[in-house]
Amino acid sequence: MIDILLATYNGAAYIREQIDSILQQTVADWHLLVHDDGSTDGTVDIVREYVQADKRIRLVEDGERHLGVAKNFLHLLKYSTAEYAMFCDQDDVWIDNKVEVMLGVIADKDNTRPQAVFSNAYLWNAEQGVLSDKNTLTYPRTLEALLFLNTGIQGAASIFNAKMREFLLVPLRAYAMHDHVLTLTAITFGEVDYVDRPLMYYRQHDRNVTGNAPGSMMNKLRLMKQHAHIPVVDRTHYEGVAAFYEAFKEKMPMSKRKVFEVFLSLPKLSVWKRVYLIVKHRFMLFDSTALLLAKMCVRKFY
Repeated sequence: MIDILLATYNGAAYIREQIDSILQQTVADWHLLVHDDGSTDGTVDIVREYVQADKRIRLVEDGERHLGVAKNFLHLLKYSTAEYAMFCDQDDVWIDNKVEVMLGVIADKDNTRPQAVFSNAYLWNAEQGVLSDKNTLTYPRTLEALLFLNTGIQGAASIFNAKMREFLLVPLRAYAMHDHVLTLTAITFGEVDYVDRPLMYYRQHDRNVTGNAPGSMMNKLRLMKQHAHIPVVDRTHYEGVAAFYEAFKEKMPMSKRKVFEVFLSLPKLSVWKRVYLIVKHRFMLFDSTALLLAKMCVRKFY
């Protein structure tokens, strides 16, 4: 059994298409759990229609509202009991074998440890169709390759196991996003794997909560220069990393703990000390230390 966790907020324009794509999955052994964050546009009424039509769909109505995206998804985890779970955005569309492919990969893992598997996604919109056949352009497997991305890997492209859920249910003092915590946990305490093929359509529109992805490495480099006012280390994600470290440092292997400590120390150090430690510990951006150092040349650090 798989729990699909759909966090909603004012998604009436798109949610039918997403739920229909879940109903069309080649694997039918799933439950769809929906929690709404206080919509005012009819989203909840649409979900109730589907609840009446399919007993696998449940709308969680517990009075909790205005949690924000990250906490809304993590709140849904409290109602999840399945062996595997998948986060689901309200405005995407899943390819019909997404669940089957992802389940086939994670089921072969050592599920006594936290496991997360991520697929890729098409970037698309209703007007222009597919904009790019890859949303995820990097596949970090180490903390050194992850921390400077200022993000996690796309949560809506993930599947994770019950052991991972135990970690995600531990409350943190700060969150960047739900997928940030998911990726940090997988790399720190378990395993992360990637399916390098698009298994959903990641809708691009002017109300994307997580922003429009650039879709190619060239565009990412171009945006790096255009967004020179944005620091190398995003404060929200830095605080998310710090909160994760504070909550779990006693459980971490010493090698992982050291990486967190070096990363968290960097904003307090001189430029040359930062450069030294980044090179020494082989921190990377898109699998390149040189690219990370180049970013530091055009942006303030923190």
